[in-house]
Amino acid sequence: MRIRFQPYGVRAEAEAGATILQVAQQAGVEIEAVCGGRGTCGKCRVIARGPLGPMTEREQDALSPTEVEQGYRLACQAVALGDVDVVIPEESRLSRVSILSAGASEEIELDPWVRRIPLRLSAATLEDQLPDLENVQRAAEATLGHRLVLTLGALQQLPSALRQDGGQLTLIQVDDEVVMAHAGAGPERLLGVAFDIGTTTIVGYLLDLETGEQLAVSSRLNPQTRYGDDVVSRIAHAGTPEGLRALQQAVLGAMQAIIAADTAEIGAAPRDVLAVVAVGNTTMHHLLLGIDPTALAQAPYVPVATPALRLRACELPLDVYPDAAIWLLPNIAGWVGADTVGVILSSRLYQQDELGLAIDIGTNGEMALGSRERLLTCSTAAGPAFEGAQISCGMRAADGAIDRVEIDHDVHWHTIGEAQPRGVCGSGLVDLVAGMLKSGVLHPSGRIEAPETLIEAGRPKLARRIVGEGRSRQLLLVEPNDGAGGRGLTITQRDVRELQLAKGAIRAGIEILLRELGASADDVRVVYLAGAFGNYISPESALTIGLMPSLPNARLVPIGNAAGTGARMALLSRAELENATRILEHVRYLELSGRPDFQAHFAEAMLF
Repeated sequence: MRIRFQPYGVRAEAEAGATILQVAQQAGVEIEAVCGGRGTCGKCRVIARGPLGPMTEREQDALSPTEVEQGYRLACQAVALGDVDVVIPEESRLSRVSILSAGASEEIELDPWVRRIPLRLSAATLEDQLPDLENVQRAAEATLGHRLVLTLGALQQLPSALRQDGGQLTLIQVDDEVVMAHAGAGPERLLGVAFDIGTTTIVGYLLDLETGEQLAVSSRLNPQTRYGDDVVSRIAHAGTPEGLRALQQAVLGAMQAIIAADTAEIGAAPRDVLAVVAVGNTTMHHLLLGIDPTALAQAPYVPVATPALRLRACELPLDVYPDAAIWLLPNIAGWVGADTVGVILSSRLYQQDELGLAIDIGTNGEMALGSRERLLTCSTAAGPAFEGAQISCGMRAADGAIDRVEIDHDVHWHTIGEAQPRGVCGSGLVDLVAGMLKSGVLHPSGRIEAPETLIEAGRPKLARRIVGEGRSRQLLLVEPNDGAGGRGLTITQRDVRELQLAKGAIRAGIEILLRELGASADDVRVVYLAGAFGNYISPESALTIGLMPSLPNARLVPIGNAAGTGARMALLSRAELENATRILEHVRYLELSGRPDFQAHFAEAMLF
């Protein structure tokens, strides 16, 4: 059986019993699969023509009668029974996303763990047949006061390097090992790359390790998204050796592409990279290393390793300098990883006298509260709604995503790239619900009001946008003629409930951190807003929907991609790398699942 995917013109062989999504993934054709192919998100709509298995219950729930008549199926549910032509509509294609790569600058003392060691060696003679390595060691003892450890690669380069430039030699030391022997002054630049490996996006920063200058930055959609948007879907896919290998190769491939793009921008090559630091959540850490992450999804949610890990590039493998060092910053727990360590490091939360709160909402929501005296952290499974998942018209922050909404007597929206609206991303969703609350469209309980209520309140234009009755009520956000493939966009009662679940979990997490620390909201003096939360979501809208408690004495400080900033700091400074490892000793993780007080706070926080 053959399946042809349009508009790409790709033909792929299909095994008996395979779904359209499985065949697409094997062929490298990317289709939105937010739920990892479980049939729960409805984002993988395709038009399929040919012999197919019967429509499943999940398809019947997700597709309208008109869509069924037009030949729509869910790619994760439809099984090919013969040759099939599949058309992937624009809204079901994986899009380029708006990726946050900038972070707040942080002054550090430049002290890289990659350095040059210039030596001048005397030539061996017949009278003094000094081996090359001993020649180097004597020069090192005279210059540095100690001997050196050379890798095999450096030893292999030594004979040639030693006999050029009159014995002028430069050794390149990474941590405690000499990894390169170079004639003369050595390479023009010592290069390193800092990675923030997110569940949705991957960002790589190319740095000059001797000056601290950022030379280039590149980003990619994490290609693992083809196996599901959330970490639970990825963990499920990693349940077989083949699935785990596919996930590891996906992230390594993206990292390699970023390194190639960054180095090409300055006329260098990937093999010129001598050091890499990476942060990411604990699941991304395990998948990068090819470690089975299954235990992370099962109580008691135990990771394989939490301390910082040092590898050689050839062990992964990553195609940089073979003896380049790769440092993975420490994980805190199964659901709070090195990305949170990066946020704590770059915000200096662990060094402050005043009480501070750091919030990073991506695919998951992580929070840290404390000061130099005590530091607590927790995680809530809240992020997917803020990244467009689990929302009927939700999508990632890509061209065509509604990212800003204002509601007065009517609804006004803005899209990324000024494109035709295709869906709503997280920042737009928060603005939308905040506007619905302030305009009276939404009751504080989360109920969408009836048109009659809005007419009585003098808002007839908004009343005309309410369709359906009771629990089926929806607010028409985009008229059918204005976008979304002619279908229009609505925010449903169920969408509002999904946002309530997400924001309720985050708010409850903050309340429990405060309670555990014996503090109140009035005691918080600074709130660091990291990631998309700090740069795209309106703090005013976030406060309106109750995502955070009222913090009357706190200043709000957006810190951008703070996880990536932490990775850069650790790349440029041995002291900061050591600070990152010490954070693990300073912080205490709170597991929220199963806590009665979490359920109580959560129920209260769901209300607006």
